[in-house]
Amino acid sequence: MVDKKKLQKLADIMINYSVSVKKGEKVLLRGYGFESYPLIKELYLACIKAGAIAVDVRFSNEELSKLFLQNADDKQLKHVSPLDKKIADSYDAMIQIVADENPYEMSGIDMKKINIVQKARKPLSDILHKKKWCLFYYPNTSSAIFAKKSLEEWEDFVFDCCLLDWRKEEKKQLKFVDLMKKVKRVRIVGHETDLQLSIDKQKWRTCCGKFNMPDGEIYTSPILKSVNGVIRYNVPTHYQSHDFDWVKLWIENGKVVKEDSNNPEPLQEILNSDKGARYFGEFAFGLNKKIRGGTRQILFDEKMGGSLHMALGKCYEECPNGNDSSVHWDLIFKFDDAVAELFFDGKKVYSKNKWVDKRFLFLN
Repeated sequence: MVDKKKLQKLADIMINYSVSVKKGEKVLLRGYGFESYPLIKELYLACIKAGAIAVDVRFSNEELSKLFLQNADDKQLKHVSPLDKKIADSYDAMIQIVADENPYEMSGIDMKKINIVQKARKPLSDILHKKKWCLFYYPNTSSAIFAKKSLEEWEDFVFDCCLLDWRKEEKKQLKFVDLMKKVKRVRIVGHETDLQLSIDKQKWRTCCGKFNMPDGEIYTSPILKSVNGVIRYNVPTHYQSHDFDWVKLWIENGKVVKEDSNNPEPLQEILNSDKGARYFGEFAFGLNKKIRGGTRQILFDEKMGGSLHMALGKCYEECPNGNDSSVHWDLIFKFDDAVAELFFDGKKVYSKNKWVDKRFLFLN
């Protein structure tokens, strides 16, 4: 059982720092899985103490979602009422707590149905993500097994990488961003990898506990058609109920033209979801040193210290590059495992497991 003091501390960070609830605001608390309740309860209490005028608590369950996808016709899959949009627009902040009991619950569902629902509900997601929001994966037995850790070890890991001094982390991230704003081209070299892309004049953003928990990355988007070469993403990932130990992509003028994986069929289906799914919407560096290895849970793995990730599909509006998609899939490249070297504008900045350019030594 998670230490109640840790739950209360995290709830305090999320309500009073991450989404900064103010008096008179309306908050949506979404629990994906009923095991999220202990934290939902603490969040609810923290919202009331912060002066929220309304706190709407909603739970969903993966088994019910599966029943819907198995039995709904196209009209039901596409249905989103005008009332849904009005309700979404009424909130000032949203916190989502994920505590799925079975990460493979949707593995037998036709991905075409999942894509229909995602596309239909994208306008709701867009509305809510323009507000203040935060996402957290609650440590339960299922996610501990998924990460191949004992429950106690997993709980300690999750809270240790969340309960940081996020204001201090922000100062480090801002320094990194200031340097990256001057970089025009990036080259990534490593095991089965030689990739180049342009980030010239692209916007950068810090991630210091405002939206995700845990957090710890800086991100932008590549110039859409500037990505060229090949890259082998080497951190195991789980997306749309499918496992991928590795994903290798060949890219020409921004578009994935060839792909390979230990699980090739679902990879191809994801890439064919829509026009934007074969282009990249994000380029980012992971900076959370409390996260040192993969967990097959993107919310943690994308923040991994000593890594970068690139998301296939939709870009973020605050760092636009023109790509839109129902897909946003972060693929992670861990430097150590790839024996990676990084070059910024032709100059080597990372080699042999550390930053070697003096401007970036504070990241070691």
